[in-house]
Amino acid sequence: MPRNSIPMKILVTGATGFLGTRVTQLLAEHGHTLTALCRRTSQTQAIDAFVAGKVIADVTDPVLSVRAAAGHDALVHMAADLSHWSRNRDRIYRTNVIGTRIMAEASKTAGVPKFLHVSSIAAIGYSANGNPIDETAENNFVPLNLLYHESKRLAEEEALDAVRYGASVVVVNPGVLYGPRSFNHTFGHTMLDLAAGRVPGHPSGGLSIADVDDVAEGIVAALSHGKSGERYILAGHNLTYEEAFRRQAQAAGVPYRGREIPSVALMVAARAFELRSRFSGNEPRLTIDNARIAPLKMWYTSGKAESALGFRSRALDETLERMARAYRQAGALP
Repeated sequence: MPRNSIPMKILVTGATGFLGTRVTQLLAEHGHTLTALCRRTSQTQAIDAFVAGKVIADVTDPVLSVRAAAGHDALVHMAADLSHWSRNRDRIYRTNVIGTRIMAEASKTAGVPKFLHVSSIAAIGYSANGNPIDETAENNFVPLNLLYHESKRLAEEEALDAVRYGASVVVVNPGVLYGPRSFNHTFGHTMLDLAAGRVPGHPSGGLSIADVDDVAEGIVAALSHGKSGERYILAGHNLTYEEAFRRQAQAAGVPYRGREIPSVALMVAARAFELRSRFSGNEPRLTIDNARIAPLKMWYTSGKAESALGFRSRALDETLERMARAYRQAGALP
């Protein structure tokens, strides 16, 4: 991908997340000077060597956000609440919608020339006919009243609203991120569940898998080459859940014998998981919103990002092999 030859001072939110860690490291490798906006509870070991400074603040704090943004050439906003559980509704909207509004306002108020908002394909829609959709698709998730998806749609609106006031705003929409995960993260270990035989079957729908490192490259390219007011899908390989599970199991060295799970059965299971989580307080492994989208074909094309940003998706087998190798080195796979 093309590199930006002009070093910038960049404020980064969400720098300690699965994607944020990769983006932060890559921006530093490109010669940029970084400041990370982190919560007091954030574990920053993975980014400490790549940032020049840290500001302890929440993205919902308007005063500290303006102070943190002052003097920077760009603001990369990746902080998000990834929960799909209705019990976390207030927290999700506060972080994803209000947090994005505050960071966009902070960027305008502090005079930061560039604001890059990392959104999600959850703000795009799904394929009604099985053909991959692009950035111009109508968001047909809206009638489903999906908590996380609606929060990401509204967050995009908050970010792009700043364009009306002369701000330069670029939006990127990553697909479902695959890659070796730190065990500090509480999700994303489907491969390990498959290897342990804890996945009895698959939904009827499909997803668009993107390598986390490829998406990080796309975000860095969008910062320097993205056009204000535009959104860019950074997705990858469109597969059914059956195919995705089978290929993960293969990379883990085990057979996959799961069968398709009917939508009704998924919904029953989701209600049971949510009920149990009300007692434990932990995020359910399957939420009702997860069950609602499981039969959908969430397939996308990244053609716009490929032509405008030089975005490329590596072979899926390469991504899965990197995951399996990392898990074996950690002792999580035999």
